Amino acid sequence: MAAFAPAPKGGHHPAPWRTASGGFAFDVTAELVIPEGAVSSSEGGLDLARVLVFLLRLWVDPAIRFPVVASRSFSALKELPDDEAEIRPVEVEPRAFPLQTAEGESATHESLQWIRDHWRVTNELVSTSKEFALAVDALDRGQFVPNSALALVSLWGALEVLFCPGAGELRFRVSSFLAAFLEGSGEERARRQREIARLYDLRSAAAHGRPRHDPEQLLETFNLLRDALIEIIERGSIPSDEQLRGLLFGVTDE
Repeated sequence: MAAFAPAPKGGHHPAPWRTASGGFAFDVTAELVIPEGAVSSSEGGLDLARVLVFLLRLWVDPAIRFPVVASRSFSALKELPDDEAEIRPVEVEPRAFPLQTAEGESATHESLQWIRDHWRVTNELVSTSKEFALAVDALDRGQFVPNSALALVSLWGALEVLFCPGAGELRFRVSSFLAAFLEGSGEERARRQREIARLYDLRSAAAHGRPRHDPEQLLETFNLLRDALIEIIERGSIPSDEQLRGLLFGVTDE
């Protein structure tokens, strides 16, 4: 809606109001409650909510949206005066490359149990690792990026920072380390390395202003980063360069 005069302190915009065509609207169908005392500040509550929404998208349904945050439960908001309730929009932009699960799939007790088991380690990784936080943001926000080449480059930037932390030739190192991290030794690992290297070539083309990827290849890259983040979360740590070399050359299985 559009208003034509500023709101007084603690109040709402005075009438008249007009409906804005071509805007956006969302139906809130579920409420995520961060208990009082679980975090030390309102911003901490928002950060934790983002982590939980990320995990819901990662494991349950990538089409879940986080449109609004409020200082009180939605069931209580309608009874409160304007100066006692804070409501802020969070995600209002359209999804440029919408991801979704297979038709008919929905949250189950089993899928939500995985989130219950892993949200603490995920929150710790986001809080302590800039590399992991970047990767989470790249995957979580990628479908909202209007330019698919920019989305592709950001996804690969996240994979590079996680799986090629040192200097050197990127294409071979990141594809080999990532394949070793996701697959056991053998032909399946070699096949995965070739697939990852092929996707990396598309990243290079996009980064140099000559994109030649198609939507299916962008989806493959989303899924590649998703697989990597799930593996990191379940292991509880980000692999070091030494650990990746050990996996690649069969020195260690961890």
